[in-house]
Amino acid sequence: MTPEFRISRSFDAPRERVWAAWTTPEQLGRWFGPKGVATTVLRFDLRPGGGLHARMVSPDGGVMFAKFVYRTVEAPATLVWEHGFADEAGDFTESPFGGPWPLRLLTTVSFAEEGARTRVTLTWTPLEATAEEEAAFTAMMDSMTGGWTGSFEQLDAFLAEGA
Repeated sequence: MTPEFRISRSFDAPRERVWAAWTTPEQLGRWFGPKGVATTVLRFDLRPGGGLHARMVSPDGGVMFAKFVYRTVEAPATLVWEHGFADEAGDFTESPFGGPWPLRLLTTVSFAEEGARTRVTLTWTPLEATAEEEAAFTAMMDSMTGGWTGSFEQLDAFLAEGA
């Protein structure tokens, strides 16, 4: 059975506002990525078959790139994309951390109204991964929880700004 990572959090903002934070490149670049990383959205095309290419620069000057290929865009309820590391040209590439890792992850993000709040639930599942890559993915779930918790804290702060 393919492993699945899931994380959920409630945000103090209406669903349309949270949706915009995920689907507007200027807003996404202000909060997306690990804590302390500066994200720049280089290319953005929000439609099935479209995608995102972003550069992330860590405080120590390290540079990584991310790539999304959108599969489903159902405003303001659901986003589905293939997610992975990328090279500077925007092509999927192996993890910069070395060792086995899935080349692509299927990402599903749902946005549910909870009164004036919005619950975001994100799931990741490896796509076309080897057993070794799936095992590495499973072994990193605690780290993924920490990473997404940090990203969600940044999103919370961004939403509180009222932009």
